[in-house]
Amino acid sequence: MKRSMLLAMLAVFAASAALAGVQDFGKFTVDVPAGWTGTFQNPTAVITKNDNTAALTITIAPTEGLSRKEIADAFVAECRKSYPTVGTPEADNDGDYTWEMTNANGVKSSVLLTGDNEEYCAFVMTGLDVAGDEISAMLGSVKDK
Repeated sequence: MKRSMLLAMLAVFAASAALAGVQDFGKFTVDVPAGWTGTFQNPTAVITKNDNTAALTITIAPTEGLSRKEIADAFVAECRKSYPTVGTPEADNDGDYTWEMTNANGVKSSVLLTGDNEEYCAFVMTGLDVAGDEISAMLGSVKDK
């Protein structure tokens, strides 16, 4: 009896360990899954899979009067300093910009820049091929405070 109760308690602990925990990143929260670690250096949250195979970076900052295109172009210029391959930002119908970049190790990241006249939000998603479901779940859990 004690053994089955202990096994049941361990199963509950293991199940709860796999659940996401809400982490506060200043202006927003994200459900960070087990096996991922989030750090915050205002205005950027970096959420990294503990085995370093994937990451999600979220930056929310004032536009300072710049358009999303100007911000996207500035991001790309900065990324070109450390990424050998950086695509050209492409706008969608909503005025959001997307592009891809690849680091020196061949690891690809996808970038989405969105926002309004006051603030922009940049999402950099690395390792979508290995952790796409977890990254999508985190993106879906982002909540303004």
